[in-house]
Amino acid sequence: MARTGTLLLALCVLLCSVSPASPARPGEQKRELSLYLYQLGVLQNVLEKLQNRRMTIWERKHSRLPNCNVGDFCTVKKGPRFGQLCDCPRGSKCNLFFLKCL
Repeated sequence: MARTGTLLLALCVLLCSVSPASPARPGEQKRELSLYLYQLGVLQNVLEKLQNRRMTIWERKHSRLPNCNVGDFCTVKKGPRFGQLCDCPRGSKCNLFFLKCL
């Protein structure tokens, strides 16, 4: 939710900071106005999509890693840290020595 608010604030600042300069011809003013209205429409569509996008309870509570088979590599060691690639099936565990589901 904070990410959506930050995105909204950034887009509003961007739109407000671009103030249209006084055009030399009246035709340019109509074109700039139509471009500005188009950008507002696109912004409205993006905000509607972000607001309609809801996370399920499963996505909130659990990491959505793909499932591994027994014997597959389940983690990667990079320096002193381990990065998990997938979840091992029930009854097996990710062995940090072999880096596989055993």
